[in-house]
Amino acid sequence: MKKSKLFLLFLIVINLLLYGVPLYHSYNSFQNLVLDRIDATQITSVRVLKSSNEQDIKVDDPKEIEKIIHEFSDVKLKRSGASERPAETYWIRIYVNKDQRFGMTLYGTDYLYFSDRSSNSKYHSGNFKITSKFDGESITSLFK
Repeated sequence: MKKSKLFLLFLIVINLLLYGVPLYHSYNSFQNLVLDRIDATQITSVRVLKSSNEQDIKVDDPKEIEKIIHEFSDVKLKRSGASERPAETYWIRIYVNKDQRFGMTLYGTDYLYFSDRSSNSKYHSGNFKITSKFDGESITSLFK
């Protein structure tokens, strides 16, 4: 009886590891992907390209950069295998100390592809569904 309880406990632990670890890594945030890796004051510029008209805007003003980063800072993400392709897509590049460090593709306000050029970890890039409130105003206002 004691061996069967021990074996059952072993199976429970294995199941938690097999299902819990991937589930844990499927949830993320902009805070974890970007702001936990750098000091936001190191961001020297942000470039945004709007897909519909290929208009490219470079943001160098620290206050405008802070506004963009602040809007993304509370964004919660869930890893997603597929994304809907809305009419409007924005390619966003974040430069740290004048070198491109992060790349993002914002699909509407629902999906985000993210990559960290300084990391090879699969957990630091990928497609994500935006699960928190996000309207993208700091990005769309650049093109008005």
